[in-house]
Amino acid sequence: MISAFFLNACQKNIDVFVPDPGQLNGADTTWAATLSPTAPVFSLQTSLSATSLLSEPVKDSFEINANTITVILTNGLQLTFPPHCFVNSVGQPVDGKVNVEARLIKAKGDMVLLNKPTTSNGSMLVSGGEVFVSVTKNGQQLQLAPNTKFYVRYADVPTNQQMKLFYGIESSSVTQVNWIPSTNSTDTIGIGSQFYEIATSHLRWINCDYFYDTANITRSSISATLPANYTNANTSVFLVFKELRSVLGMYGDVPEKRFLSPKVPNGKVAFVVAISKQGNDYFLGKEMITIGVNATNNIQKVPLTPVKSSLAAIRSYLATL
Repeated sequence: MISAFFLNACQKNIDVFVPDPGQLNGADTTWAATLSPTAPVFSLQTSLSATSLLSEPVKDSFEINANTITVILTNGLQLTFPPHCFVNSVGQPVDGKVNVEARLIKAKGDMVLLNKPTTSNGSMLVSGGEVFVSVTKNGQQLQLAPNTKFYVRYADVPTNQQMKLFYGIESSSVTQVNWIPSTNSTDTIGIGSQFYEIATSHLRWINCDYFYDTANITRSSISATLPANYTNANTSVFLVFKELRSVLGMYGDVPEKRFLSPKVPNGKVAFVVAISKQGNDYFLGKEMITIGVNATNNIQKVPLTPVKSSLAAIRSYLATL
């Protein structure tokens, strides 16, 4: 009887659940169809962009007058502006000293950090470099005068004769910039053996790209699944190609609670990268895959388990991509 008593007592203790302090800890596991402006993923992107690798914005000032002005910036960009090329927000001509801020993004890690993947309406692009140019006077954003263009030149090796000109359509939401082909026939790209030279009537985001041809190529979608506390409200996921300068943003599939890529070519090696902000902590998940391996119905599932990381460690990893 005594033995039976202790046996039953032990069995009762087995049924008692003791929470693991390392588990969810009350984390929000809700996926949002519409993200709140206060969602952690927005502050995550702000923190990541402040730690960009090689594309820190370069700032300079110069005089706009009756002469053509060429500005050579320390990030490798050469900008050439024609005379009297700027107007203010109401279309009035602007001369005198203006300020320029410019970025040149060629590293795939920077495309992740700055949330600037290489897609156009969901289609895969290969980039020859992303460029940002902003010009201000007295803190006010300037625009190019009508029928005016300026020139951007930078080195790249190797160059590709397939490159076309794209412009970035920016959004205030967490969704990444969308690259749209230029329809202006006077905007052109000159392609040398080691440089690109762009003639453009567009300020802010500019991109040299070509569409990756997937005709007659078997493709698979990549489905990244994470623990329950990693949601579209606190996590960004990217697909980074090893041998191509291509970075795809994986969108949050709310009903299925996963992150999904568009269909991409089988046989390519790529990295699935998840970066999350939980409270004041950052987490990194990563997995190298060969696209199409073990895919079912053209969907390849990639489970990720992020681990706590510093922003510096995340930056160091992205520099290897």
